[in-house]
Amino acid sequence: MKKKAAIIVYIVAVIIVLGLIGLLVYSSMNGRSSDSAASFTLSDVATLALAVFAIPMWIASLCLMKALRLRGTLHERQNKMLISVPAIACTGFSIFYIIVIVMMIFR
Repeated sequence: MKKKAAIIVYIVAVIIVLGLIGLLVYSSMNGRSSDSAASFTLSDVATLALAVFAIPMWIASLCLMKALRLRGTLHERQNKMLISVPAIACTGFSIFYIIVIVMMIFR
C-alpha cells in the first residue's frame, strides 16, 4: 500500500473511532433507561461497534507502519506506539465483550 493511501485509510479509521467514542459518551450521558432488562441501547450499539472495529483498526495501523517503513530506533518505536493507540482502545472494548460472552456462557 502506498504511503498516501495508508495515511488516508488510517485517518478515516481514527475519525470513525473518535465518532464511535463520541456516540458512546453522548448515549451514556443522555440515554434513556427502560423497564425491560433485555433492552439494547445506543450505548450498547456504540460499544459493540468499537469492539468489532478493532480488527480494521489494527489492519489500518499495521498498513501505516509498513508504508512508513518504521524500523527499530527509539523515535520509530515511539511512533509505532502512537500509531497503535486507537487500535489498543478498540481492543479493550473487544476484551470487554469477550468477557461478557464468557460470563453469559457459564452463567
